[in-house]
Amino acid sequence: MESAPTPHEESAWITRCKAGDPDAFEPLVRKFAARVQRLAGGILGERRGEAEDAVQEIFLKAYLALPKFRGDAQFSTWLYRIAVNHCRDILRRSPPSPLPLDENLLAAEELRAGATLAGEDETADGGENGAEAAETLRRLLGGLKERHRTILVMRELEEMSYDEIGQALNIPPGTVRSRLNRARASLLRASEKYGRTGP
Repeated sequence: MESAPTPHEESAWITRCKAGDPDAFEPLVRKFAARVQRLAGGILGERRGEAEDAVQEIFLKAYLALPKFRGDAQFSTWLYRIAVNHCRDILRRSPPSPLPLDENLLAAEELRAGATLAGEDETADGGENGAEAAETLRRLLGGLKERHRTILVMRELEEMSYDEIGQALNIPPGTVRSRLNRARASLLRASEKYGRTGP
């Protein structure tokens, strides 16, 4: 397995790309592809099947825009901003149609998801429960407003700091905090709604 690149190596790759060396962009793609994939999948919600194509388009946009990268923010933050804007463009062009949800299935799965969100070991009863809980969380996230879904993915799944999220979304840290609180409240309401649904 390749060792994680140092900040110096990352800076060197960026410098080489800006100087016209296209091969230097590949290490940057390898480093950030999984994170951009998770972010895109989270933002796109029920359309996360489009995330793979979106990731390729995001990296193409980043490569073409790299000469404009001034280094005012970390490369990762700059890349996440491109990813968020691109995914929002996808949703604006063709909003997803509401999908019918199996309320009984969600009610059963929500209990497991709630245990996971409360900090219990999701693999205690085997990997299958963990996968079901993850699917439940994805479904619940898919029902939220895009801005709430985006900020939850960035904070809870990608573990980005408030400052990083603020830079990526171009909003102040205070707005990040208040929006995150509203997003968590929305997720909790959605979870409770599905939890009350019975056979």
